[in-house]
Amino acid sequence: MSEIDSVDRLPRRGGWLPAALWVLLVALLVAGFAHNFGEMWGRWFPRWRREQLGLYERITGGESYYTHAPLVPPLALLIAVLLIRHTRIRLRPWRAAGGFVLAGSVLLHLVACLARVNFASGFALIGVLTGLILLIWGGEALRRLWFPIFLLFFLVPLPQVTIYNLNFKLKIFAAEIGVALASAIGIAVERMGNKVMLAGDKTLVIANVCNGLRTIISLLAFGALYAYVCRLRGLWRIGLFLFSLPVAVVSNSVRIVGLIVVAEIWNEEVATGWFHDWSGILIFVLAFLLMFGAERFVLWFREAIGRPVEVVPLFHDVRRGPEDHYQSEPLYRAIVSGRGYVAVGLLVVAAGGALWLSQSVPQRFNQQTAQAALPTEIKVNGTLLTSYDMGIDEQTIDVLETGDYLNRVYLAPGVQPVNLCIIFSKDNRKGTHPPDVCLAGSGEGIVAKGHATLRNVAGHEAIQLREIILETRGRRQYFAYTYKCGARYTASFWEQQFTIFLNGLLHRDSSGALIRISTDVGTSVDAARGRAMALLREAVPHLDEKLN
Repeated sequence: MSEIDSVDRLPRRGGWLPAALWVLLVALLVAGFAHNFGEMWGRWFPRWRREQLGLYERITGGESYYTHAPLVPPLALLIAVLLIRHTRIRLRPWRAAGGFVLAGSVLLHLVACLARVNFASGFALIGVLTGLILLIWGGEALRRLWFPIFLLFFLVPLPQVTIYNLNFKLKIFAAEIGVALASAIGIAVERMGNKVMLAGDKTLVIANVCNGLRTIISLLAFGALYAYVCRLRGLWRIGLFLFSLPVAVVSNSVRIVGLIVVAEIWNEEVATGWFHDWSGILIFVLAFLLMFGAERFVLWFREAIGRPVEVVPLFHDVRRGPEDHYQSEPLYRAIVSGRGYVAVGLLVVAAGGALWLSQSVPQRFNQQTAQAALPTEIKVNGTLLTSYDMGIDEQTIDVLETGDYLNRVYLAPGVQPVNLCIIFSKDNRKGTHPPDVCLAGSGEGIVAKGHATLRNVAGHEAIQLREIILETRGRRQYFAYTYKCGARYTASFWEQQFTIFLNGLLHRDSSGALIRISTDVGTSVDAARGRAMALLREAVPHLDEKLN
């Protein structure tokens, strides 16, 4: 069927109807995913809600790996508009496939809103857009528009537990590479965990945002765009995209070496101040030069071996010609059809359901729930322990995405102090991530891990805990932690996540708490374990009462 035939077969109704339906479709998309974009904005800019800060500090502060994300939607939209305007797209709807993808994505979005799994809603948006294209325009349209849809994957923040695990591995790797390169150029330097020690008692800390993860995510997005418009084709184009991963590692290693050199010549303040900020921009210049150089090398190499790359204009074989003059009209009016009404109906369900399900869980708790969970004095084995509270730094609170915590030290004369920390979240599983990763990045790291069982607790047969021995500059500390989800306790992070997920689905209660206890080991691990378990045994009945 020709494009002109397609136009003739479309119902010729008033010009206002297609426009009204497209506006309604866009409005429903905005309504259905506005809450999720609000959540993602908080992940892109962790300090955005700190109104006392200036705009620059709110945007650049915190440990964000997606500061590039606001650029992704307008860039994807621009590419999509250019593709629709300048390439040939025939109207051949895939009704069954499009309806299935759209309905499945809407269902995923509603379940994710109910269970407070925001990253799943982000991926559901990509599925919704894919389903709309298939349902209204067809498979050929999706073949043209696959790249702007693919770009949206760089918009959605990864799950926090994935970020934490990658952070730890990349942090240590980045520190090792930086120290090795700095040593190679003659700087006296050594690594201790994520800390880089230089002469003159100078210390640099390889923070999470310096570990390369931000660079990797941003440069993969840039690499995808560069590979899409480059002069290479086929597997060479895929190879150029994959090359952006080592480019990110190399660029970040150069940055860390630069930080070490500046700290060696001047001081830590200069290295972590203006040089740190500007070097973060310069590594993208370096990355572009490496990507451009790689493309030029492949072109040169292919020519040298007698198999030159045939450089042709982008989309040369599918560009619109005079015979495609009527393409825009059928695409514009395709929504005035049964499949268009189905799409609008499914988005009405998505928007209405998301607006209702995304409302906050009823206020059973407030931001002082964790602080009220325990009394300031507890009697343990006949000894009355008093306490004092300690704060948690703002950067850690930004990562936890909750300010509802208790960080309290219990002590008495002649008794080694014991720290009890509770991170509580009423509507967010992110604040209850495994502490192993946070603890392992400092000092000499974790020297032992294991499991422990707390028995003889009122109301519980046994409570399972995970225990860690951390050594920092010769000082050993004992840590034990468990998760509270509803009325249950578990040492398994994934069991806790799944339980909170089910509670969110069934009871609209997504509350959870990380309970961590610690004390100095001193001369005996068993003694440290005994002190920690004795305090926790007395604390659990209070936690059951206040956090249920």
